[in-house]
Amino acid sequence: MANIMDDKHDIAQIEKTYTNTSSQAGDPAPEQHDWTPEEERAVVRKADWRVFPMLCIVFGLSLLDRTNISAAYIAGLAKDLRLDIGSRYNIALLIFFIGYALFELPSNYIIRRLGARYWLTFLIIAWGACVLGMGFVHSWKTLTILRALLGIFEAGLFPGAVYIIGSWYRQFETAKRVSIFYMAALLTSAFGPIFAYALSLIRVGDGMYRSGWRWIFIIEGIATIVAGCIAPFFLIECNAREKHIAIKRVSLEKQEGDIEHPTLMQTLSMLMDWKIGVYSIQYFVAASSVYSLAFFQPIILRQGMGFSYTLAQVLSSPPYLFAIIMSLGFAWLSDKIKMRWPILITQSVTALVGLLIILYAKPPGVRYFGLFLATFGTQANVPASLAYGQNQTAKVQKRGIVAAAMISVGAAGGITGSTIFQSKDAPLYLPGMWATIAMQFLYSIVTFCMSMYLKRMNRLADEGKRPALEGVEGFRYAP
Repeated sequence: MANIMDDKHDIAQIEKTYTNTSSQAGDPAPEQHDWTPEEERAVVRKADWRVFPMLCIVFGLSLLDRTNISAAYIAGLAKDLRLDIGSRYNIALLIFFIGYALFELPSNYIIRRLGARYWLTFLIIAWGACVLGMGFVHSWKTLTILRALLGIFEAGLFPGAVYIIGSWYRQFETAKRVSIFYMAALLTSAFGPIFAYALSLIRVGDGMYRSGWRWIFIIEGIATIVAGCIAPFFLIECNAREKHIAIKRVSLEKQEGDIEHPTLMQTLSMLMDWKIGVYSIQYFVAASSVYSLAFFQPIILRQGMGFSYTLAQVLSSPPYLFAIIMSLGFAWLSDKIKMRWPILITQSVTALVGLLIILYAKPPGVRYFGLFLATFGTQANVPASLAYGQNQTAKVQKRGIVAAAMISVGAAGGITGSTIFQSKDAPLYLPGMWATIAMQFLYSIVTFCMSMYLKRMNRLADEGKRPALEGVEGFRYAP
């Protein structure tokens, strides 16, 4: 089933078969349903309970593997590898995003041809091996090389998963699914600091294995490799009938024709759409804010708020749990009211308020409350921004391009988030905090302006003053 969009020839044959059958039987045209509600529910249920959970687990491990360096940092990594000298820690963080940005689109191109089952399996095992290797390094340079490879291998997971979700579900089904996907994965990040603290207590022998930070990488790397080995058994194929229903239930809503893989020139042409640049700005802000908090939250709790090492690790988890609950609630509300922009801006403003509280409140407890608001506001807008971009894209084959482009630019946000907080700015980190606050202002302004433009285009199309939006008759944006 994960390869629903992988076989153009099979899809064409399916469409031809059902078109001919309908015509011969005198049934409605292929734009009408030729399946029962029970069949449709069964197909969606298969996606919800087989592939979807596995994607959540694997993405959770990927978030854990790219951010566990912050937990290792305060567990002794900084001292043993001298990451506290100059900008070494920032370099080790940002190098991840170079490969991550460069290999987003190529990996998305491969997954639509090779198939999710084989390509994702390879990527998961490969990045798990990189994380495992970090447990045995003796130089910050070797650690940096492994972080670069980690970025290359992790690049294909998120856009590939979003592409599968966007191809499977209808317009106002996506926000809940993308949010559940992201927040279920975020659950592993919520307990990541506590898990990392427990792993850091492991001591073996008298040599390097007495360093607890090594076991954070070793155990989590092994867990990812195991997940990669069992992933093929969950990324199952679907039969011809299920493919037909899955494709048509989405394409009927958009009044599209057959779905085909875009060529390289068609892909480049799709990327010239200026709206993708706006969606990418939204995702850039969301990603940079998320990464800045993820990489520096334990350090801010330890140095900025004065908590002990143990408390800094344990207190990193509750803000994520709060973010998960609130984000799922807001995603449900967004689908319910069939509007995106009020939710996106509310979440952005919440993040902004939280950051100001962290920065200027005096009592540690109040500043910690601000961390709850900031974590929720920034984390929630990652899946919400992706759903926003997917909902404004009519053609299924273009959605994968939009997702990959957004996440590629989001990698640049990761570079920003990993560099705006400098060790020399401790304990308040004023430049980093104000840069994040300014970006949240930008997010709200861009989202409002873009949504008003899309609403105007819908109105003009309803009045017959605009041709088919996105080149698809009957399509309307979902701002």
